[in-house]
Amino acid sequence: MTEDIYFTGSEHKQRFSTEIQRIGKIDEGQCDVEYATALYILTSRSSTWNKASGYVSNHGIDFQEMLEQEDWSGGYSNLIKLAGNLFNSSTKVDTAGVAELLDEENFKLAMDAFKIRRYGLSLGTLQTAISRS
Repeated sequence: MTEDIYFTGSEHKQRFSTEIQRIGKIDEGQCDVEYATALYILTSRSSTWNKASGYVSNHGIDFQEMLEQEDWSGGYSNLIKLAGNLFNSSTKVDTAGVAELLDEENFKLAMDAFKIRRYGLSLGTLQTAISRS
């Protein structure tokens, strides 16, 4: 099911893989679903990751602080809120707003974040996706 996860490019795949491993959120080849879901969105663009990385650790992700301290565009703010909601329900998100305000690429990210949260993501699947880039 996760073989068809959309990545914005090879850099997205590599950033995601590097960060999920760096913070140690892989157990027996499976990515922690909460972290994988959030990092999938947060690493989608280098500009986003540059803003978000300081709020991410192996002890949690401070979405509230991230949303208060960083400047996110309107549509992208909803995507970040979705990441927080899928991570640990810490942020409220207007799902209709997510569906209506996101451009096509960010909409794909949102939909595949739901897939990762539901089905998980294995390191093997991720490595295969990276090698095909």
